[in-house]
Amino acid sequence: MLTRAQFVEYLRDALNRLYDPDRLCKSPLADLFGVAGRADAYPALQRILIDAIASLEPHATTPSQLRAWRIYELLFYRYVQQHTVQMVADQLGVTTRHLRREQRAALEALAYRLWQQFDLDKKAGSAPLPESAQPTPAGPSVLDELAWLQETRPEAPVDARRALLNVLELAKPLAAQYAVHLEATVPAALPALLLHEVALNQILLNLLSVAIPQAGGGRVQISARAVSWGVAYRIECTRRRSATAPGDDHSAGLELAHHLAALCGGQLTVSLDEKSFCALLTVPTAEQLTVLAIDDNADTLLLLERYVAGTRYRLVGTRDAEQTFSILERLSADIIVLDVMMPRVDGWRILSRLRQHPRTADLPIIVCTILPQESLALSLGASGFVRKPVTQQAFLAALDQQAQLMARGPR
Repeated sequence: MLTRAQFVEYLRDALNRLYDPDRLCKSPLADLFGVAGRADAYPALQRILIDAIASLEPHATTPSQLRAWRIYELLFYRYVQQHTVQMVADQLGVTTRHLRREQRAALEALAYRLWQQFDLDKKAGSAPLPESAQPTPAGPSVLDELAWLQETRPEAPVDARRALLNVLELAKPLAAQYAVHLEATVPAALPALLLHEVALNQILLNLLSVAIPQAGGGRVQISARAVSWGVAYRIECTRRRSATAPGDDHSAGLELAHHLAALCGGQLTVSLDEKSFCALLTVPTAEQLTVLAIDDNADTLLLLERYVAGTRYRLVGTRDAEQTFSILERLSADIIVLDVMMPRVDGWRILSRLRQHPRTADLPIIVCTILPQESLALSLGASGFVRKPVTQQAFLAALDQQAQLMARGPR
């Protein structure tokens, strides 16, 4: 009798042999899926597996932080694209150790989908797969409840200074309870922000709710300053000797702050040791920069679009490099991202033409390719270079670098 554990292992082995006709045809899955002995057994089994992975792809409006995206992307890049474990870990921004744990969960989700599709309960000798393996959005429920932060755009830009001063007013009773002095350094002029004010308020309140008890009897310093792509808020204090480590409520508050920051396109880092607490929150400004991405791979364009969701960048993608200049006639692009390995078109020639055209001669152009040719790209006029598979951190860093150079003036 077939067990669930056996089925997952059969599936893992088949995916590792996805492009090996001889080995894949010998997989027990061929018999389980009813393609064994057919003349087209290899392409049929291969198509079943690839289609099953494709069926796990969430809808484009699904927030990128939900676990459903992690499951789909892990399976797609690891098995369909045949990337190494290290490459996929870099793509998803996790350690290889963490990726291997995620990989097991992703395989169970795929196994559940195929088990149901081919009604394998008749051949099974064990209990159903756990509910956690079902291919539904299985991220923390808090992320589902906060999905509206990405699905709806802010009604108006947020005054960065006023928002912080309002939060400090709300935090005063808690500070008084712990005899803490709130010391704020806030410039008179800060750029407007692109996020929901309620989210910013809650992030800052959660951070202050952790910092204030740690500083009991002392002071908490709060500051804000403009940075290249947004506003950075800093909250820090010296921990009193008798302070206890943050309890479950405070830990949950920090976790929520991280979720909110990610959903708003911001970045949050928190450090806590025996002597001090420090949190640095950076959130995007309201000024938008348009990025034209030229890549023949639709999945890459979708990935890059999700990478910039909630940031100061608006990505417009095209798979037709030959239409680049006609697109630029109607689109005021601030940055161009260009793949150079495309069918029918030489990306290096496109780069050269962009540099020679009056409209794009001075535009920042980032070459994004699987080729290890950064020196060549820069010598041909590229402003920046990122190597595929590209992580969100690397992609946004490349955009931020060009945006910072643009802010300094002409090249």
